[in-house]
Amino acid sequence: MASTSMNNQSIHNDDVSEFKVPFFSGDDFPYWKSRMEIYLKSRDFRNWLSVKNGPHTPMKLNDKNELVSKPEDEWDEDDFRKFTIDNKALNILLVSLDKTEYNLVRRCTSTHDVWKLLILTHEGTEQVKNAKLALLNRDYELFKMQPNESIKNLYNRLLDITNGLLGLGKIFWTG
Repeated sequence: MASTSMNNQSIHNDDVSEFKVPFFSGDDFPYWKSRMEIYLKSRDFRNWLSVKNGPHTPMKLNDKNELVSKPEDEWDEDDFRKFTIDNKALNILLVSLDKTEYNLVRRCTSTHDVWKLLILTHEGTEQVKNAKLALLNRDYELFKMQPNESIKNLYNRLLDITNGLLGLGKIFWTG
């Protein structure tokens, strides 16, 4: 039976994915986070906006000219479309998580909340991020070739450090 590379990358034939959703089991969060952001943007940029900005909440003006949430029976097509985008993004995030990670975020009702909780859990607070940045900066500044180390291993170690720094928001200037 013939198989194509597309068949190897495809996980199912529904709306969730054309290619494998990046899977996260608790290891190497910066790598997964970067891949998931790209994946969400590539599926539909509005998925990423749902993660970044939070879900769409249909609103209306009440009798007192106050902005209030619309009941579902008053939603229009645009409200349903935006709600569907939010839920597709949520589904993509949830199917990407192993059971342990899923249980961590299972009570979250939006992709925005799932994303924030995963970041807090795996990157920590600003204080923790700053401590990690300081350690990685030290590793970067003291970086040198180890005895009997191959160029490939040297390069991979440097990439691990710089990718860790990038994942925590460090910007490198090249000019």
